[in-house]
Amino acid sequence: MRPVLIQFDGIALPSYGLMLVISFLFALWFARRYAKKFNISSIIIENVAFYLMIGVLLGGRLLYIIFHWSQYENDLLSIFRIWEGGMMFFGGFIGGFLAVVFYLRKEKIEILPIGDLVAPAIALGQFFTRIGCFLNGCCFGTPSTLPWAIEFPDHCVAGASPVGDQPLHPTQLYSSFFGLVLFFFLKNILFRQHRRGEVFALYLIFSGGFRFGIDFIRYYEDSANFWINQIVAIGLVIIGFVILRKAYSKRVATNIPSSP
Repeated sequence: MRPVLIQFDGIALPSYGLMLVISFLFALWFARRYAKKFNISSIIIENVAFYLMIGVLLGGRLLYIIFHWSQYENDLLSIFRIWEGGMMFFGGFIGGFLAVVFYLRKEKIEILPIGDLVAPAIALGQFFTRIGCFLNGCCFGTPSTLPWAIEFPDHCVAGASPVGDQPLHPTQLYSSFFGLVLFFFLKNILFRQHRRGEVFALYLIFSGGFRFGIDFIRYYEDSANFWINQIVAIGLVIIGFVILRKAYSKRVATNIPSSP
């Protein structure tokens, strides 16, 4: 593992922080590239990206700190060193969602068309972010005897954990691969005739369903974190089905974009 990707003359480039930036830039690139095909201004996408970034960082960091307070109580300044890792996906998702909804409602912009366009971009961002988790050695799995199980070194979070002396499920890589597959799946739906909100709904359903399943082989310090993530995952699936049901109650597709 390489929590610090490059270190030169006292300057360190953390792997997680780098992949977080890359994930944001690729997601922004995708959304801006195809915005015009859906009659969405690139300015709106840039504003959405700004609010999303702030919401994700605040929500993801805040929830992580709440459930891992022991890591920060003796070094409060480390709370602000977000490039070292320490984010909770659902905290970031909820924070980003609320921030974007606030902006769209303030500007009186329809939410679902934006959600459809951004959904594949979020999945693509997950692909890069989870690679950062793997390099950082966080968000790791439970002990495994499978041939691809990984024994993490002592200098990362996984290696220093109570189960770090044995091969573990590389749940970060599972999640990264899932994000890439989900990206191509949603992108394919996006550029076909579909109902308004359908792509966003499918993202919620598959992302929540995957997280619900993978959490059973992901290591948690205590059961409280596990159950909170399970509840949120189920909630996303339910919300997704509600949106999907409303989308298919309409007889005519609302978006018929040109080919990408």
